[in-house]
Amino acid sequence: MNKNKHENSIENKHLKKRKRKPLNTKKIAVILCVLFSAVLFMLSPVFTIKNIEITTMDKYSKDELCDMLNLRTGTNMFLFNRFKASKVLKNNNYVDDYDISYKFPDTIKIDITERKVRGYVPYMGSYLYIDEYGRVLEINSQMSSALPVVEGLKFDTFVLGEKINAENKEAFDIMVTIAQLMNKYELLDIVVKIDVSDINKVTAFVNNIEVNLGDMSNGDQKIRTMGEVVKNLGPNDRGVLDLSDLSKPIVFKYLT
Repeated sequence: MNKNKHENSIENKHLKKRKRKPLNTKKIAVILCVLFSAVLFMLSPVFTIKNIEITTMDKYSKDELCDMLNLRTGTNMFLFNRFKASKVLKNNNYVDDYDISYKFPDTIKIDITERKVRGYVPYMGSYLYIDEYGRVLEINSQMSSALPVVEGLKFDTFVLGEKINAENKEAFDIMVTIAQLMNKYELLDIVVKIDVSDINKVTAFVNNIEVNLGDMSNGDQKIRTMGEVVKNLGPNDRGVLDLSDLSKPIVFKYLT
């Protein structure tokens, strides 16, 4: 009895195989024709890149960004390698965030959030370019613009694209706070140097003026006051400005 059931089962399987419908060549031809037409349509002149919209950056011009991303007007939108462009932007220390989008039929838009240099840290005869969070954007033998030089951080090595891993962590945190406050009050272009080697006597230098900030309690008020006082002094004035204790009268001692 079991033998007959087994034979019947085998026979049924063979019957099912024989009943399978043959491939419908007409359907396949239609599908291939549709796909081919779609490809031709996508590669048609309708989708030729005519406009490139890229966020303006301090570090790179529009032409430099297009070169980096291999992006050109006159090429087809679907031939633009979005994956490769994303990788280039992701690996760039000056790019904090980005978004690549298409505005059909002829425009590619790239929005970039830029990390900007807020100061320099001396390192073995060169300078580390840092943003307001203490992240190293690049190393260069020269300073590219008038931004404060930060002294007093203790570290042996650094990693591009990452924050400086300073031994004196409190000094690093103070540096970050000052950088953000100076950016807030637009003082980055007038402060020459900041010394954070003594966290209880932080010193800023503006041209020939030494500013004693003391510790960074009331840091916001101290940096704002420093900007207000210094901007009212002449470019040739020399002296010491004591802002270590804002509960006392602010005194500027001229030096001759």
